[in-house]
Amino acid sequence: MPQGKKATIKDVAREAKVSISVVSYVLNSSTEKSISPATRDRVMEAAKRLQYVPNRAASGMRRKHSMVIGVVSYWELDVLVFTDMMKGITRKSSAANYRILFCHRESKQDDVSYLQYCQDGSIDGIVFIAPYESLGLIDEAFHIRQMKEAKVPFVVLNGSTHEDGVSYINVDYCGSTYLATSYLIGKGHKDIAYVAPLELHYTELERRLQGYQDAMSNSRLPVRCHDVKELPDCLHGLKAVVTNKSDTAHSVLQAAHKLGIDVPRELAVIAANTEAYSSYLFPPLSTVRIPAERMGELAVETLLEQLTGAAEPKLIMPPCALEIRQTC
Repeated sequence: MPQGKKATIKDVAREAKVSISVVSYVLNSSTEKSISPATRDRVMEAAKRLQYVPNRAASGMRRKHSMVIGVVSYWELDVLVFTDMMKGITRKSSAANYRILFCHRESKQDDVSYLQYCQDGSIDGIVFIAPYESLGLIDEAFHIRQMKEAKVPFVVLNGSTHEDGVSYINVDYCGSTYLATSYLIGKGHKDIAYVAPLELHYTELERRLQGYQDAMSNSRLPVRCHDVKELPDCLHGLKAVVTNKSDTAHSVLQAAHKLGIDVPRELAVIAANTEAYSSYLFPPLSTVRIPAERMGELAVETLLEQLTGAAEPKLIMPPCALEIRQTC
């Protein structure tokens, strides 16, 4: 091949001594046609020798797909759950030969300009990462209506709405506090308090509170709730605390330190989420890990099912996991 000239799919086919269609099947990991392992190896080796780079855009045009997934997010970019979600989205998209077009929205306005990418064929579908409801950044239902009207396939990550015909991959907020409380009960604690910003009223807090109440009720233990504003007064006499998030747990640890309460010898503390700093607190904070990477993978899997026309609307909440450190 002349120096400086890019290899084409025809060059790979000639080098591997197969048809162009066989090269296309192999490089696109197609299962439509049975191809022997030896032939696949020969094609891959030929492509590597020739340094062949597939033209994804042209390939997508032939299939009437762009092979690009749009990720629309209103989250802060440095939040652990968000970065983990993106890891899962990226990994699963890459495995399916899809690229990602990332649309980050910092505006508090209901900006739906991302739909232009669907209308001009730049993306095949959307993974919509909704922010925490408490932040009040967007009207989630409004965005869902706009995506429905645009007839674009989409999946909502971390949704707080319950719209018909929509697939959601959500955090199991109820399960997070249930898991944390059950762990303390399993350690022999019977007087377990729940600390959170109870004056606020939104879905996430309500579900976390419900998880704590369910775990206590199932073990026939008394429910005891305190608003974070009551710290440090409410810590006197407490033996174990479950908090809604790591920042609340941090406040508990600070109040305990000022009162001379030893954690975990005198007070056990566990948070129902994990932040990047959780393991760096003193003592390192025991937490519940949100399966954000798996949520990202499930969002892409669900969207790809929609693109093949084989998906029914679903709600998936993958289970959380404990990360026990030194506070309980």
